Amino acid sequence: MVKRLIIKLIIEVGSTFAKSFMKAYQQSAKQQGGKSANPFSEFLNQTMQAANLTHKPMTRDEAFKILQLTAEKTNAEEILKIYWRQFHKNDPVKGGSFYIQSMLHNAKCELMKDFPDINEKEILEKLRKEEESQKGKEEEGKQEEQKTN
Repeated sequence: MVKRLIIKLIIEVGSTFAKSFMKAYQQSAKQQGGKSANPFSEFLNQTMQAANLTHKPMTRDEAFKILQLTAEKTNAEEILKIYWRQFHKNDPVKGGSFYIQSMLHNAKCELMKDFPDINEKEILEKLRKEEESQKGKEEEGKQEEQKTN
């Protein structure tokens, strides 16, 4: 378990370093008018692209697929409701996937761009309170069952 975490950490740090290096390279290339300064920088550019270390933003279609929504019936509350439910189902503590959580978060952010005036925190807090009250009702039901048995 620890070995796996160390390997993941090394991969994440390496990936972050490579992305930072690529951003610095791109900035310097822009300052030089987009021309490669030397053969090494051209080689580096090709290598980074071949290794797919450049980040591609999520499209709206991908976001709809990830959250299993359609464009016709989408509103901010529905997006956040599905996001909240799926995000917590995929909690790594419960055996879920951090990668899936990241994809859900990115999908939510992409779709919420259409609703700039919506306060996400208020809606998420409302959903959290509803979930807590549901859990409380379920626990009360279990306690009543135990009393009758």
